[in-house]
Amino acid sequence: MGHEVGIVKLFLCEKPSQAKDIGKVLGVLDGRFDGYYQKGDTAVTWAFGHILTQAMPDAYGEVYADFGNIESLPILPQQWKMEVPSKTAKQFKVIKGLLAKADEVVIATDADREGEVIAREILDLCGYRKKVSRFWTSGLDTASVKKALASIMPGRQKETLYQAGLARSRADWLVGMNLSRAYTVAYSEGFGKEHTLSIGRIQTPTLNLVVRRDYIIDNFQPYPYYVLSADFQTTSKEVFAAVWQIPEALKNPDGLCTDKTFVTDLAKQLDNAAGTVVSAKTERKKTPAPLPYSLSALQKEAGKKLGISASKVLKIAQELYEKHKITSYPRTPCRYLPKSQQNEVADVFAAMAAIDGSLAPVLAKTDPNRPSRVWNDGQVNKHSHHAIIPTKTTNFSLSQLDKNEREIYLMIRNRYIAQFYPDYEYDATVILVESCNQQFKAVGQTPKVQGWKTWLGKTDEDGSDDNDHAVLPAVSDGQQLTVISSKPETKKTAPPPRFTEATLLDEMQTLSDFLKSVDDEQVKKILRSTEGLGTEATRANIIDRLFEMGYMEKQKGKIVSTEKGRKLIAQIPAIVADPVTTAKWELALAGIESGKLTMEDFMAYQGDLIRQLVEQAKTDAAKRPKPSKPVASKPKLAKHKVGDICPDCGGTLLEKALKNAPDKKYLGCSKYPECRHFEWLQ
Repeated sequence: MGHEVGIVKLFLCEKPSQAKDIGKVLGVLDGRFDGYYQKGDTAVTWAFGHILTQAMPDAYGEVYADFGNIESLPILPQQWKMEVPSKTAKQFKVIKGLLAKADEVVIATDADREGEVIAREILDLCGYRKKVSRFWTSGLDTASVKKALASIMPGRQKETLYQAGLARSRADWLVGMNLSRAYTVAYSEGFGKEHTLSIGRIQTPTLNLVVRRDYIIDNFQPYPYYVLSADFQTTSKEVFAAVWQIPEALKNPDGLCTDKTFVTDLAKQLDNAAGTVVSAKTERKKTPAPLPYSLSALQKEAGKKLGISASKVLKIAQELYEKHKITSYPRTPCRYLPKSQQNEVADVFAAMAAIDGSLAPVLAKTDPNRPSRVWNDGQVNKHSHHAIIPTKTTNFSLSQLDKNEREIYLMIRNRYIAQFYPDYEYDATVILVESCNQQFKAVGQTPKVQGWKTWLGKTDEDGSDDNDHAVLPAVSDGQQLTVISSKPETKKTAPPPRFTEATLLDEMQTLSDFLKSVDDEQVKKILRSTEGLGTEATRANIIDRLFEMGYMEKQKGKIVSTEKGRKLIAQIPAIVADPVTTAKWELALAGIESGKLTMEDFMAYQGDLIRQLVEQAKTDAAKRPKPSKPVASKPKLAKHKVGDICPDCGGTLLEKALKNAPDKKYLGCSKYPECRHFEWLQ
């Protein structure tokens, strides 16, 4: 390896940038070798995320090489196998060599479940059996790294995290490998690659959300409902509008009024009627700046603003981080920052000003020492990374970025700057008026201190309606008013909108729309206790995969399920597509993490479930009419060889023997039992 000094302590990081940040504090960066840093008896090396992959089914037996061999299912490995892909083999070899010389390994991957798996699956495959410790931090700034180095813990404290991550990985494999094969044979409508069905623990419930939304839209029955507003005038001729508050007795299950006669009669009664102020309250309120971005928040807002896909936003954010080094790690669900980074604000400001000279007057209006809500160690410690923010990199020009890269960088930068501006302050006024024995409500806002809005302006996260911004007159309780006009309106109910990438990301994360359809409070509790479907790092890839498989498509920027996607959801067992199933699994994984459940029990349950689902698929496959694919009466002489692609269905051609004459060999398709491709071998 070119460096023969023994290693007492080896830090194993998740990625090169992480190794550099930790290595800088350890003082080993000037000892750079191929794939690691070392100074004295301390070394720092790195993976590239998951540098190992789960072995494919055929690694567990030749019988599993045939994708269409439903009789060989289920595949339930007893001894799980990991493989080293060729693209990561070189770095794996470096790590393996370092492990052989190390007396202690300090796992310094991300402080989360996946980080634990990335490190420990390497240790397991390399057979490392010596001391294991854990370095744990959410921030990679110097202060955070120093703090974590001073409190390195025994590796066993995070071992259940590894068990949970391993259980998740293996459960995903069981679902994908078994059900994709079983359901292709049982439910696919043709031969060839384009008819292969893809099933995933997160992917399929996500598709179900879209199919379900489309079904609601396509079958929506609109109906009319009625609203009313009235203009009230004070004695000093000031006029304001107030909205009729529907009495409980007139509300339908949707909270709307469908009694046209009542609304029409009320409008007539209001003509020049008197009104009395029941209450008038004005309260000074403050709104802090919207927090810096998590990946999902950035994907949603950039999608709306720039019209680009979630995966494109992730790719750009990754470039800003890895290539340009002007923003922090992007795959984070967190929107807060560690308190230790307050000491670095001046340096970050200086770096931003060096990159963009026009910022100087803007930064002059900020307070770098402002005790913003963004500084929250409790929130940061729930995740492995803090919010996405600008870095201290100074040697950079904005001209190096293309239009979308520049826009996304400015979004990240501007959110960070906003944390150091004062709160937006306004007087919120609510006036309740009674007239003709009915109540009317007016809501208004009077801006008092623009604060961060002078920098960011209005954002999607304001949470206020434009109607709330009306400036209302000063009135007092009991004051008499006159109705000068009323406006009854007929409206029609509308279905929910089609998903966009931004709203689908939101639904995957919150399941808020899906929750409305759930009556069982226990199930609701389970759904609310999880972080939805997928993670910040995987949601964009899941959406892309559903497009790639032809289960969804985009129509004028809206996501619509295809016939193929709808058929898949209609045919497969409901449990596979139900977000509740995924939520229950996540709850079980959390149980493994906390030590309340063992990985063995979880995997035993998964094995039983897979067996049941595969048996159901076999039963359904047996009921299917055989395809009218002719069996060759005069078998063709072989034009192909073993391993070629089957010209009929896209499977693989294998050497086979006739059952009643084993010495007679032929080429037959391995992929689909329905395929009867047949060529004699001489």
